[in-house]
Amino acid sequence: GHPLHTLISEHEFILNFLQELEDLNSFFQKASSVDGNGEEIKKLENITEHLVGAEPHHQREEEVLFPEIEERGVLGPPEVMKREHETLKRYKKELKDIVNNFDNIDFADFKKKLKDVSQNLVLMLREHISKENDILYPMALQVIPEENLWREIKKKCDKIGYCCFTP
Repeated sequence: GHPLHTLISEHEFILNFLQELEDLNSFFQKASSVDGNGEEIKKLENITEHLVGAEPHHQREEEVLFPEIEERGVLGPPEVMKREHETLKRYKKELKDIVNNFDNIDFADFKKKLKDVSQNLVLMLREHISKENDILYPMALQVIPEENLWREIKKKCDKIGYCCFTP
């Protein structure tokens, strides 16, 4: 139930979604037409829904964890993560728009847009998760040693809520 354990567990789910997105993008890049790809479109819709649905994860970081870290004088890493969250939100919105408008755009156009946004989103989000797991979260454990404060952080996180895939 530790807040960092929950965030890391969510990262594992997100990384799996990114792998599925990468695989589906590869599938669509090889496809010559839309015909017979209904199942893959449904998978793409599901992955997109989960990636967009990860916003409570970012919200808990930005509204609860990052302020506690910054309060202890660590300003740079949380600020970088917040800026990356904004860029990632734009990529997720682009992906959602592409998926939602699948029926209304040319298949070649769909493939190009999907390729561009998927590659950018997968690369950036994987790097982002690595920085949080390997640098930011261990730093948080160092600057916030008080167990009672972690319990308060968890309560605040509970109020914000969790992702549909949070274990």
